[in-house]
Amino acid sequence: MRSEIDHSKYRVRDVLAVNLPFFMSEEDVIGRAKEQVPQRYHDQTWILNSQIMESALGVPSDSEEAVIVVLDKNGNLISQVHGKVTAARMSEITNALQSLASD
Repeated sequence: MRSEIDHSKYRVRDVLAVNLPFFMSEEDVIGRAKEQVPQRYHDQTWILNSQIMESALGVPSDSEEAVIVVLDKNGNLISQVHGKVTAARMSEITNALQSLASD
């Protein structure tokens, strides 16, 4: 997806939401998360230790599924897909992005 969109038109961000165990510091969690995220995407990845975003998007905090959301420039939810990325789900996201490009 990243290679197929015009980055001057869209802001791509990854969010890793972590339920912080009581025995780990936020720095430790961020360090471990960065081991899983390719270095070229470190500046595009936000690591959160609260459920604020899950609550706002209606994602169960114990969900292990990936969620892709498309928000417009005002923060309105345009599209949201959960689970394994399939051709149909990618098509939905691509269509949502294209609809924003025409605005």
